[in-house]
Amino acid sequence: MTYKRSASFLMILILCGCSISTTQKSVRQSSTSIAGSRIESSNVGPTVDQEIIEALRTVLTWKSTLTERRIPTVIGLSEDDQTSTPSIWTELRGGLKLQAYYDNASRNDQISYYLSQENYFEVIAERGYPFFSDIVRTVQEHGLPLEVALLPLVETALVTTAVSNKNAAGLWQFTRATGKSYGLPSDEWYEARFDPIRSTLAAIEYLKYLATLFDNQWLVVFAAYNMGENELIARATRAGLEPSNENIWEIRIPHETRNHIARILALANIIEKPSQYSVNLSEFEDIVQYENVDTANFMSFDEIATHVDISVEDIGKLNPAYLKNHTHPVYPQYILLPVPEARKLKTALNL
Repeated sequence: MTYKRSASFLMILILCGCSISTTQKSVRQSSTSIAGSRIESSNVGPTVDQEIIEALRTVLTWKSTLTERRIPTVIGLSEDDQTSTPSIWTELRGGLKLQAYYDNASRNDQISYYLSQENYFEVIAERGYPFFSDIVRTVQEHGLPLEVALLPLVETALVTTAVSNKNAAGLWQFTRATGKSYGLPSDEWYEARFDPIRSTLAAIEYLKYLATLFDNQWLVVFAAYNMGENELIARATRAGLEPSNENIWEIRIPHETRNHIARILALANIIEKPSQYSVNLSEFEDIVQYENVDTANFMSFDEIATHVDISVEDIGKLNPAYLKNHTHPVYPQYILLPVPEARKLKTALNL
C-alpha cells in the first residue's frame, strides 16, 4: 500500500536525519487569500528535521482517513449515464425535505439578498464545475436532505480555496482543528480542506454526527455546524430549551448563525420555485468523468502537463489542495484528471 511505502520511507529519513544539526531555527511565513487564490509560502523554509516531522504527521493522519473513509477513484457520470440523468437542479429539487420551514419570516431578507446578486446562479454554475454535481449526489447517497448540499453555496459561493477571517477554509469552511479531527490534515504542501472530494466526505461525517446529536432537527444541525455544537447547547440550556426546528429562533444564537440558516432556506426555496422569483437557473456543463491517479511520485504540475493535453492552470483548478503546484513530497501524490488524460498519465508513468 502507498501508506506503508511512504511510512517506511519516512522512517529511513528520520534515522538519517538524526545526524543533521537542529540548531538552525526556521521561519515559516504564509499568506492566505480569500476568493479562490492559493496559499503561498515564503522561500524561508523549515529545517530538514522539521520537514520530516511535518510529513510524518500528515501520513499518520491519512492512515485513519484511508482506512475509515474510501475516496472514490472516479467522479462524475459516464456519457451513457449523462443522457439518462436529470439536470443537477432537478436532482436537488427532488431531494429537498425541509419545505415546512421555508416560509419562516427570518429568511425573507435572505431571498432578497440572493435575488439582488446579478448573475449569481450563472457564477455558481461556472464555479461548481466539475465538483458540485458530485457533491449533490454524494449527499443524496448518504441519505441526507439535499438542503445540506447548499451549505458550500452559503459558506463560500463554491470557491474551493476560500478562507474566512476566522481561518475556516475550503468549500465546507472547516477550522483547522475540526478538519484534523475529521481526517483533513494540512502542511505547507497540502491543505486537505481545499480538496472538494475529501472535504465533502468529512463534512457529511460531521453533519451525520450533529444529526444524531440533535435528533435530526436539521435547522439545529445547521446552527451547530456554523457556531459549534457546544456553544449551541450552552445557549439553549440558558434559555431553558431543548433545541428543535421549531424553537431554534427563540434561542439567542449569533446573528451570523441566523443568517446562515435563513440563507440555506432561502436558496432552497428559490431552487424549488425559480419561476416564482423570475430566476433562470443556469445549467452546469456536462460532467465528464474524472479519475484520481496515484502517481506514487513527487511531481510538479509542469511535469504532469508534459504527459497530458491539459494546461498547468487547469490541473491546478482540478487539484486545489496542492499549495505549490506539486504533489506532496511524501503523501498524498494523486492527481485528479479527466479520464482520457488520466489514461495518458498512467501510460507515461507505467502505472
